[in-house]
Amino acid sequence: MKILKTRHKNIVLLLCGVLFMLSSCDKVELRGNLEQDDVAPGSVTDVSFEDLPGAAKINYSLPDDQDVLYVVGEYNIRPGVGYNVKSSYYSNSLTVVGFGTTDAYAVDLYVVDRSGNRSEKTTVVVTPLPSPVQTAFETLDYVQGFGGIYLTFENAAKANLVTNVLVKDAHGEWVEYDKYYTALPSGAYSVRGVEAVPTTFGVSIYDRWENRSDTLIREITPIYEAALNTSRFRSLSIPGEATNLWNIALLWDGIPDNNGGFAAGGSFPKHFQFDLGAKTKLSRFKLWGVYTQDRFYSSGNVREFELWGSDNPDPQGSYDGWELLGTYTVVKPSGLPDGELSADDRAIATAGIDFDVSPDAPATKYLRVNILSTFGAPRNAIVGDAWIRELKLWGQEQP
Repeated sequence: MKILKTRHKNIVLLLCGVLFMLSSCDKVELRGNLEQDDVAPGSVTDVSFEDLPGAAKINYSLPDDQDVLYVVGEYNIRPGVGYNVKSSYYSNSLTVVGFGTTDAYAVDLYVVDRSGNRSEKTTVVVTPLPSPVQTAFETLDYVQGFGGIYLTFENAAKANLVTNVLVKDAHGEWVEYDKYYTALPSGAYSVRGVEAVPTTFGVSIYDRWENRSDTLIREITPIYEAALNTSRFRSLSIPGEATNLWNIALLWDGIPDNNGGFAAGGSFPKHFQFDLGAKTKLSRFKLWGVYTQDRFYSSGNVREFELWGSDNPDPQGSYDGWELLGTYTVVKPSGLPDGELSADDRAIATAGIDFDVSPDAPATKYLRVNILSTFGAPRNAIVGDAWIRELKLWGQEQP
């Protein structure tokens, strides 16, 4: 009898649970399918706003209508270019974006219900703070660089900005030459491949709404640079260097997917060096890692490293006589977590990762690459692999 009572109790509990679920479903169904009508909802009230860089946050109170679905703000970011922003009934604010100036902009607010009816409009006039394009352009500067120009600017808003570089051709016509995309707080970029002759450059900045700055125009003669003559390169083996498991001569053979270069185990940091064959003022270089089996930005591929230069290296292997030319970090462009890759991540690594050498760095005859960490081993790791498949360097040989 005890068993029968228990089973009877369980059945009753189960039936109650089913009835409760059905009752809940009915309520949800009724909420999602309110009766359709053609009655316009009330308008928003108590409207206020806060001006932001190239934007404005608008606060309001919703009407008491039970079928409110969302509020929409409609406005023009410039003559003939309309834009709208929606905010659900769960919120009491919306942010209008895309403004390129600090002019006054009229924003029409409408309440929309589940039947698609729109309220009477409520208009608010906002006056945005200077846009990210405007503030970035105020800090834009560029100077003579190797094979082109070196430009910098500040992007405090971390907005998605594009720097557009123009040059005048032989007929005096503007030609689009290069673009630089960034959302970093500071922009720094080298424009390359321009002959060392007087050239008129024009640089402007724009955003995803096509808000454009003025154009900063200058005539600059780029500093001559050329890819270094690798036939003169020689390995420089001195005490203290890491034991290379590959053929170092293949590090500069121009074939990034070969089976040579530099590879070493053991503790970090670890370094190697080589002779450029001539005293050279370096301007930039490219680095390739091991990318077979989709090992981009992982395993023994270099993450942090230093570049040192010397004209008279210590034969005992110390850093006496060496000068630091730069400290570098390999950054995955997409910013995705380890193990995740975008198409751009693969493309940029396959093309070679670019690094600039500071214009203030001295000319040098010998280079030392000091590897601080890899994507598989942190700084000062007791053990770990490090790989570099290929290096390509540019600069100007000194007389």
